[in-house]
Amino acid sequence: MHRDKLIHDLNNLLVPEKYKDYCPNGLQIQGSVDIERVVTGVSLNQELIDLAISGNAQAIIVHHGIFWNKGAYPITGLKYDRISKLIKNNINLIAYHLPLDNHAILGNNIQLANLLGIKPFYQTGDQDLIWCGELTETISLNQFIDMYQIKTRHQPVYFGLPDKPVRKIAWCTGGADSMFEEVIGLDVDVFLTGEIKEPIMHLSKESGVAFIAGGHYTTERYGIMALTDYLVKEFGMDAKFIELYNPI
Repeated sequence: MHRDKLIHDLNNLLVPEKYKDYCPNGLQIQGSVDIERVVTGVSLNQELIDLAISGNAQAIIVHHGIFWNKGAYPITGLKYDRISKLIKNNINLIAYHLPLDNHAILGNNIQLANLLGIKPFYQTGDQDLIWCGELTETISLNQFIDMYQIKTRHQPVYFGLPDKPVRKIAWCTGGADSMFEEVIGLDVDVFLTGEIKEPIMHLSKESGVAFIAGGHYTTERYGIMALTDYLVKEFGMDAKFIELYNPI
């Protein structure tokens, strides 16, 4: 597939202009015009780049790319090493952040909900990034944690009484722990995100709303996996997701 057509089709699919994001979405590093093989992953790193090179890929598609609003401008050190290797091997780097989090079918939020059996009801918060829904039946927090570990193969960090009834759930994949105070006012039993900061324990205890940090990587692997399947089935591309597990 021609690079420009792939970017055009991905932009039509994920609609990045809907979001005020922290990074450029779409093509971040230009490589080969013709793309026959694609490697995908959650985050760009040297290991993923090396696997793309060894697999003769012409493009890497990730959720977390190389350029961020708060990142340093100079292309030096590790950033230089990554970018230079991409350029020398003529590999395109393509990244979609919030558009991949919130896509109604392929996004991290809906894919995580599908995995855990949560029925979404509505979205709220900044850019509708907080999703709210319910389980089909009420279970204890301990049962939910057990189910989460089985489904994701990841040990979460959490706060809340073990026998707390859980049915109404708010969630936002990745590093959304700063949204917890807003979530507390939403009449839910638990908030599920990827990461956690020090104040969360007492906010959970005082509010009675359980908090689960399910892993930034873990909660955001399912969107890029779904997009990879879409590339294969709908675009007819040779695309492969590379699992480089991160416990954070």
